Parts: sequence; C-alpha cells; structure tokens
Amino acid sequence: MSQAYRLLREGMPDPQGRGAGHFHAEARKVKSWVAALPRANAQAAQQELEQALDSLSGQRLDGGSRLAAMEEIRGAVVESIGLLQQQYAGSALPLPAPKAQAAYQAEAFHLALAHGYRKAAVELCAPAGNIPMLRGGAVGQALERAAFHYSRALSVAWRVYRAPHVGTWQGLHRVHSFAVEQKLENKAVEDKVAGTSIEIRALYVQTLLMAVTNPLAFSQSEQDSLWQIARSYAPRCALLKQAPEENAPVVPEDADRGPGPGAAGESHSQWLDMRPFSQEVDSAIARQQDGFSELVPARGVGIRVSAEMLVRLKRAFGLAAARSHKRLTAGHELRTVIGLSSLHFHLAGLRDFDTFMRQSAQHVVHTVTRAEWASGGSTDLARVPVYSATVRDQSLGGYRMSWDNAEQIRARVGELVGITLAEGDEDPEWMLGVVRWLRYEANGGLSAGVELMSRNAVAVGLRIHERDGSIRPAMRGLEIDSLDGGDERCFVAASLPNGEPLQLDVVRDGDPYAYEAKSLKQDLLAGVDVLMNAGDYSVLRPLRQDLVMASEAASEPAPGNGALA
Repeated sequence: MSQAYRLLREGMPDPQGRGAGHFHAEARKVKSWVAALPRANAQAAQQELEQALDSLSGQRLDGGSRLAAMEEIRGAVVESIGLLQQQYAGSALPLPAPKAQAAYQAEAFHLALAHGYRKAAVELCAPAGNIPMLRGGAVGQALERAAFHYSRALSVAWRVYRAPHVGTWQGLHRVHSFAVEQKLENKAVEDKVAGTSIEIRALYVQTLLMAVTNPLAFSQSEQDSLWQIARSYAPRCALLKQAPEENAPVVPEDADRGPGPGAAGESHSQWLDMRPFSQEVDSAIARQQDGFSELVPARGVGIRVSAEMLVRLKRAFGLAAARSHKRLTAGHELRTVIGLSSLHFHLAGLRDFDTFMRQSAQHVVHTVTRAEWASGGSTDLARVPVYSATVRDQSLGGYRMSWDNAEQIRARVGELVGITLAEGDEDPEWMLGVVRWLRYEANGGLSAGVELMSRNAVAVGLRIHERDGSIRPAMRGLEIDSLDGGDERCFVAASLPNGEPLQLDVVRDGDPYAYEAKSLKQDLLAGVDVLMNAGDYSVLRPLRQDLVMASEAASEPAPGNGALA
C-alpha cells in the first residue's frame, strides 16, 4: 500500500448518526428517492439530503455502488446548495444567524460530497491502492468530483470571510497526491455541474493560486473575478520539486492549510511557481490607464481589473513592502472607529459634518475638554461608537487585530479604520488604517488585517469644482501624510473617478494648530491627482501648477481643428 493511498483512506470524518434508518444505496432506488424529494419545501429536502449523505458515509459499499449512488444524489444536493447560496448572496456582513447557517450548510454539503466521492475512489482501489482493470475512468471521475467539491467548499468559506472547515485543505491535497501517483491528474473528466471538462491538476493549481491571492482581502465580486483569473493562469503555473530563485509559496505535503511560507520544522518538497501570474500583474500595473488595466493570460481578450486590485494582488504575492516588515506578537488593546464618517466625527471634535463646515466658515475655534471626551460630549456619540480591539501582532505596516463581537463591527475589505492608543478620558490622536482582509471567527468575533496609511490625520471639508464652473456639495475628507514619505499632503475622500485633474476647495477647521498654519481660511488646490482609488475611497494629492496648466492647455481645441474663428 502506497503512502498516497493510505492518506487518501485516512482522515475522513465519522458519520454523525443523522440518518433516519438505513438509506438504500442501490443506484436505481436512489434515483427514485431523489425524484420523490419534497422540493416544494426546501428546508425539508435539505434535511433529507443531509441524512442520506450521512447514512451513505457510514455504509460499507463497493466503490462502484457508492460512485453510482453519489452521482444520482449529487444533482439534488447541488440544487439545494444553490438555494442556500441565494439566502446569503449579496447580504451585508456580518451575516445574521439564519444566513450564516445557510452558508455553513452549503459548505457542509460540498464537504459531504467531497468525502463521499473520495471514499468511492478508496473503495474502487481497495485493498492495496491499485486501479483495477478497466476502472481507471471511474477512479478518475471519483477523484475529480472530490477535488471539485473540496475546492467549492473553500470558495464558500472565503466568500463569507470565514476559515474553512477542518479537513478541507488536507482532503484536497490528498486527492491530488493520489491522482498524481496514478497518473490521473491531467485526465479531462466531463462534469455537468462544473459545466465543462475538468483536469484535477488544473483545478488544484487554480485553487492554490486563489489562496495565494488572499481572497479575504477582496470583495465578493472581486473574488468572482479572481476565480476566473486563477483558472486562466493555472495552465502556466507549475508545481516544482525545487524552490525557484524567486519567492514562491510552499505547497504543504499533507497539512490542513493552503500554500504559504511553510511551517517551521517541516520538510518542504513542493513549491508553486506563480511567476507567470505575478509577472503579468507587474506588467498590468505598469500599463494601467485611468485606474484600470488588463490581465492577459494568453492570446485573446484580457480580463479588466482596477489598478488598486492589482496592487493588492502584488501585496498578496509577498512583493510589497507591507509584507517585508517583521511582525511582533502583541496583546494590547486599541480603540477603533469604523468608516470615514465616524473617524471624521471624532477628528472634528465630536461634531457632525454640518456643524464642522458651519463653524469652519465662521472661523470658530472648537475645543473639547477632557470631561467631554470622557462623557461623549454629544448625543451623536451613541451613533458613532468607539470599539475596543485586541492587537494580535503588529509591524511597521499595520496590525492584525480582533474584535470580540462581529455583530457590532460593520467592516468590510477596503473600509477605513481610525485607531488610537488613548484611553477613554484622554484627547485621542487618531491614526488612519484600511482593512486589507477580514475573517469571521467561530466564536463570534472578527479578525482583520489593518494596513496603516497615516500616523496622523486631520478632518477637512472638500468641495469639487466641475468643468462648467459649478461646485459639488461639500463632502468629508481627511488630510494625511504623503503615502510615499514625502512632504506633500494627501487627502482621503469618497471614491472619485480617475481621469482629468480635479479642482477643489479644502476647508480646514479654525484650530490655530492645524497643519502648516492654514487655519481660518480655505485653500483652493489648482489640481488634484487621484493617487489611489480603493473601492469606496480615493487618495488624492495636489498637482504642481505647471502640470495643471499643461493639462488644461491640452484639453483646448487647437486652431484649424474645427474650432470656430
């Protein structure tokens, strides 16, 4: 018996005893049973399917019978998964309990199918792990189905920003290893559920690439694009037995985790060569225009993505500076506020935006006493709460932190976070961070990676000038340090379109200690460049006057080009 076959046999969960009686596994009877399911009552049908899968997992069957039974029941289970996904698709996070349970059940169904098909492959090759004559197609089919549903289980977990079920990654690794041993990894298997033929090796590498991108750092719609991108690059990314010269993630031999730097003390024998993918990301960043670019995995139509998404991909590959900072364990608490409007409220001295703008126009110097900070100073504070967070580890680039109650934290990937070390009765100095990834924990808490954008921030108001001379309504903004360490100031505001330079007013507070002593007046910036567009927010920087004049001159029609004399 080979090591790969022994591992394929081991590690599958025991039946939970949910089966009501003995489920008849003969394929013809399973087909009749599926036809009689109460599909008009989705919950009842899901319960019966759950019991049937549990009963099947506890029965001793020959591999052919199990595979036939799984094929008959698979369509109904996938149909139920689709109904479950409709319950939580597009819902705000954190998911309420019923929707979270729907996601949990969808993932559990995928795992039950994966384990069932894996067990069929084990039984087909029993007792020594050799494929019987003329059964190579059946074994390949069982392994492909198992790999597909392990991969889909990971997809469900990532989509709701949760750690995958125990055994998911290990099951996928073991299925792939046995397929490689039996030389079945490159055999195309027709799969109606997938809508195409699937090779185990391509599916495995696609899932590895998806994991390397850190899907918890991307929105749900971006994850959909990433699956397409990963599938396109999977044929070009190899699994190597020696580490390449450039940084490459270790693919665990038999661990319940995805690719990464590898655990200390482990021997490493396989690496994912993602250079074709990472090099194309670098090229796409270099040729981006107006905040967008295309990834072109092969000849044909490219995949359009935002430049900001490409930067996050590069960061995930471990090429950005944020990943090179040494991380230090921690355990201290911070106080946090979530979102631009909440942080602006606190930076403005517990004032709403209308009050801030009115008092700025009146040159009112606003101060908040220690007692007001401690008591809240405003009835609006109840609507702009401050949450305590625990720092798990930190680096110069940011924090990995957690909150005890995910229900309270309406955060999402790309959301701004205000961070302060000050106690409740102290005048806080707020730092600005942005959520790069988040994960909902089984204990009801929320973990997140927060990149530090600026160690200080100032509340401002921004008025954008339109081309026709009109001015948009004022909006909240934050003035922060330059992102590249220079002397210029940058501004954070609601998302703005990339393109021609903008012209805007910066309305500062009447505080005489404001940055650069620019209090008691408004600054008209000749032009503003959209430096970064991060989903809901943009980072802006002032343009030099000569660049603005050149841009305006270029936009005017030249004589003789149709302009009226």
